[in-house]
Amino acid sequence: MPRVEVLELLADFGAKGDRHAGKDPDRAVLVAGLPAYEKAKGAGIELPLGTLGENLLLDLDPHGFPPGTRLRVGEALLEFSYVCTVCSSLSQFDLRLPKLLYEGRGLYARVLEGGTVRVGDPVQVLVAV
Repeated sequence: MPRVEVLELLADFGAKGDRHAGKDPDRAVLVAGLPAYEKAKGAGIELPLGTLGENLLLDLDPHGFPPGTRLRVGEALLEFSYVCTVCSSLSQFDLRLPKLLYEGRGLYARVLEGGTVRVGDPVQVLVAV
């Protein structure tokens, strides 16, 4: 999905316009954090933002939160479901990338309440259910 300034998230579906949306509600949205890109950069791998296939890129490490943690991002309410492991397709950018970011690419989330998310919207981390 190309970088956008405004993203429409649909409950139990995902990001409007995403080719992966609607297939599995627990994998509706891929949330990545800037620390994944920083880790790659620290290993000498320059990745343009969006390379990890994320729908949302946050200035936090989503891996610090257990499944069940809810996030209010813009108008949408998300719930982390499980870790997104790195697939071998990322080796097209650098052969070290799958191993470097294994279980560090991001977390999948279910969209509990749809809504609009804009670049710069605040993120509120809610308690895990």
